[in-house]
Amino acid sequence: MPRFAIASFAALLLSVYTQAQAAPPAEMPLKPAFDYAFPLQEMAKLRLARLGDGQTPTEFRLNQWIHMRALLGPADRRVTAPNNDTLYSLAWLDLANGPVRLSLPDTKGRYYSVAVLDMYTNNVAVLGRRTGGTRAREVLLVGPRWQGPLPEGQQVVQSTTNDVLLLSRMLVDGPADLPAVHALQDQLKLTPLAQAPAQPLWISAPLVPASDTSPMAAARRYLEMVNEMLARNPPPAYEQAKLDAWAAIGVCGARCRWNQLSPEIQQRWATELPGLLAELKRNASLGKPQPGGWTKPLDTLGDFGTDYRYRADVALTGLLALIPPEDSNATVKVDGRGEPLSGQHRYRLSLPAGGMPVDGFWSLSMYQEEPDGRLFFTDNPLKRYTLGDRTPGLKRGADGSVVIEVGNSQPTDAAANWLPAPTGPFMLVMRAYQPRAEVLDGRFQMPAVQRLD
Repeated sequence: MPRFAIASFAALLLSVYTQAQAAPPAEMPLKPAFDYAFPLQEMAKLRLARLGDGQTPTEFRLNQWIHMRALLGPADRRVTAPNNDTLYSLAWLDLANGPVRLSLPDTKGRYYSVAVLDMYTNNVAVLGRRTGGTRAREVLLVGPRWQGPLPEGQQVVQSTTNDVLLLSRMLVDGPADLPAVHALQDQLKLTPLAQAPAQPLWISAPLVPASDTSPMAAARRYLEMVNEMLARNPPPAYEQAKLDAWAAIGVCGARCRWNQLSPEIQQRWATELPGLLAELKRNASLGKPQPGGWTKPLDTLGDFGTDYRYRADVALTGLLALIPPEDSNATVKVDGRGEPLSGQHRYRLSLPAGGMPVDGFWSLSMYQEEPDGRLFFTDNPLKRYTLGDRTPGLKRGADGSVVIEVGNSQPTDAAANWLPAPTGPFMLVMRAYQPRAEVLDGRFQMPAVQRLD
């Protein structure tokens, strides 16, 4: 269906939705607005952590790369479900100040990607080996309303929001490979075409002191973050009717102020927000159920359109996720009998002849789920948090098959193929970078995890 037709249909749905929201504010449900806005809050929190609030100086600046020089491990908890295969680099841009030129290095065949993420967690573009090869090149990043002149012959990516997060992933083949990847990270360059003073994150909405942890303060903090992001990064025009309807409950962008809400609406947010967060954590969807207990992301992962609930689910469980053609991941929390995975048992995952069908690489990650629903690595004696096609000493069958042992205790005869588990519940994530067609269309199915005891 053409994009204009999709937008028109979405506008029609939202018009009907708005008419249905004619109920008094005291009776209007908060959940739809919460689901819509939750990813904006998560992105705002990330940006705030790096760039600050404009009052407290930080070491990071707009339009500058921040390089992670070591692979992530259990102590790294800024982003849920991180990978342990690539070095991350990130940069926050404010394209309201004008275009920014991104210079990409020649990685000489090495896998890398640079995701251009808007504040609604959509992948505006994914630059890198899959989409443009690995030779050095330049890309011009512009904001949604930029109308000035641009250099001729320049590849241009137009973002849907002025606030942009660039997230680079560069493949690392073990500790000895780190210096080479560091050198490539240093060749990532950002050059604003017009210099402008960096703007703080918070322009109109003062942050509630972090020391105030009351439900009312948490509700105010949530709405102020969300409305500041909506003001700085207006949604598509076809969503404006939705925000107009939500103005009565305080979610609409620049026009919404916490102090202008009635005490009744403020109290509703303070009372209901904890339950909304708990429900999101309890029922967050990871995607489509697959045979063997696995779940694959929906096709809209990373480019969510109007699937606001799925967008919120991913913001909680896999913030900054790539689109499936770049990384088609599958998750599993149960064994082949449907029982929850636990480090109290031993398991085996047998990948078929030829292994995972990818043009990049594959990697199986082990995560422990936190009480708030976020996923992080857990420590183990081997300091091994993933196992994949580049794991040193990995044993394969003559036909290319791979048998992976999973559990808390190290097996005596298969240490090279052992993925350590925590003592309690865990989840496995199989990442397939640059997956082949059979992964994307479902012809390839992940085998069930078999319990051995």
